[in-house]
Amino acid sequence: MSQIKEKSRCSGCGLCGKVCPFNVIDVQKGTPATVRADRLHLCQRCGQCMAVCPTRFIQVDGLSYDDNLANIRPFGFGGEEFKTFLASRRSVRNFDQRDVPKEDIQKVIDAVQYAPFGSHPEKISMTVVNSRRIIESALPMIADFLDKIVTMIENPVSSFFIRKTTTPEVFNTVKNHLYPISKLGIYKLENGDHITRGAPVLILFHSDKTAEARTANSLIDATYAMLQAHALGLGATMVEVVPAAINQVKGLQALFQIPEKHEVSMSLVLGYPKYKYRRSISRPVQTVNWI
Repeated sequence: MSQIKEKSRCSGCGLCGKVCPFNVIDVQKGTPATVRADRLHLCQRCGQCMAVCPTRFIQVDGLSYDDNLANIRPFGFGGEEFKTFLASRRSVRNFDQRDVPKEDIQKVIDAVQYAPFGSHPEKISMTVVNSRRIIESALPMIADFLDKIVTMIENPVSSFFIRKTTTPEVFNTVKNHLYPISKLGIYKLENGDHITRGAPVLILFHSDKTAEARTANSLIDATYAMLQAHALGLGATMVEVVPAAINQVKGLQALFQIPEKHEVSMSLVLGYPKYKYRRSISRPVQTVNWI
């Protein structure tokens, strides 16, 4: 919730009120900013008002100018350089056996704090599995779960139940993507680890099942983590089959210490790329409508 402190420092510029997405802050020209009591409950603690205030006048509960905000420094690349950076990133599916230094994993985690959000980002938790041994102990349970998908889809009763209890997106993903892969036995461990791809680190993004915008927030957080990993010379890939298995298999929830009321929305495998890619790959958007 936004608060006002040290009114003598307000310049009356009105910027805090202009950037507030829900008009929680009221600023009349030439007078100090005030908080609208009837809208205070709408404050999402996004910190926009604090970030734009020239005099550090606005204070949001839970945010500190010293601990959470820092002056923006000039960065050393423009639009073309950033495009090149994005084009050079690949979804890494082959990792070498080197351990990732804990300080680099921490940098990947720290990048998430700058991610935009849908609502209540503080409700997203991360579990970092920095142990290949633990990841490997989970693989048989994940592989067994994925193997059962074949039976479920081929059984008319269970297939009908899945279709009726999930969204069309989820059903089509299972039927048209996971099912054919599982049917060929690709996820069977005797064919190698095609689940976590030998990655030494697994990051799980999870939250209470009722948390607002939890799926969107997890995707955004994982994207920021993935880009930071690339900047550090690491490889990363989002893996959706891991969350699906964890949310259904109690043994996996216990192994990864996921709270009982939480669901995992996204996972990220992380490590050093085993191979070096020489070319970028572009995938044009299917349709672009200009209006």
